[in-house]
Amino acid sequence: MKAILVLSISLITLNSQFIKTSTLNLCDANVYLRPDIYYGQGSAAVIIEPTQAVVTLEVEVKDEKAQNALQQAAQIADDAVKAIKENCKGQLKIQTADFTISPHKEYSQNQPYHETFSGFIVINRITVETLNISDVGKIIDIAVKNRVNKVNGIQFDVSKEEKKRLKDVLVEQAIEDAKHTANVVLKELNMRIESVKSVQIQQNYGYGVSSQMEQQVTVGFVISHIE
Repeated sequence: MKAILVLSISLITLNSQFIKTSTLNLCDANVYLRPDIYYGQGSAAVIIEPTQAVVTLEVEVKDEKAQNALQQAAQIADDAVKAIKENCKGQLKIQTADFTISPHKEYSQNQPYHETFSGFIVINRITVETLNISDVGKIIDIAVKNRVNKVNGIQFDVSKEEKKRLKDVLVEQAIEDAKHTANVVLKELNMRIESVKSVQIQQNYGYGVSSQMEQQVTVGFVISHIE
C-alpha cells in the first residue's frame, strides 16, 4: 500500500519556474522520461534611425458661399502639392486624409455680442509621406508658402522591410539573452539546458527622431541534472 501511495504523488519541482509535464501513473512507465521545463525571459533592444516621415498638412478656408470655399481650398491644396513634388527629390506619397465642409458662424468677443461672419468652412487635411526625412523641413516651408494654414503633425518611422529585418535580429539576441541567464541560474542548481522547447514573443516599437526598438521573449528550456 505504501509503494502505491508514493508512486501516485505528483512531482513537485524545487522552483516555481520548473514544470513537470504530468503526474505519475502506475500504468505509464515512460513518465520518468518526461523532461523538466525551465522558463526564462530575455530581451534585446536597438536604437533605430527613422527612414521615412509623414507630414500632415491642413488647408482651412472660410467663405460666405460654399462653392467659393471649395474652389479656394482645392486650389491651395493643388498648388501646395505641385510645389512639393517639384522641389522634393525623394520618393513621395501624397493623399487626402480628411475633407469636410460645414456651415460656420463667428461672433465678436466684445459686448454687445454680434455676428461677424456667416458662411461655410472647408477643411482639407493632406498627408505627405517621404522616404527622405531630410525633406521634412522643406515640405513644411513649401506648404506654408503656398497658403497651407497648419502643420498638424510629423510622424517618423522605419520601413516595413527594415522593421522585419531588425525584429529577426532582436529575436535571436533575446533568445540568447534568456539562454545566458538560464545557464547562470541552472548552474547553481546543478542542472543544464538540453534544448529549447518553446518561445513566446512580445514586441514593442517606439517612434521619434531616434527611437528604440525592443524585443522580449519568454523561452521554455528542456533541462536535466548534471551527471
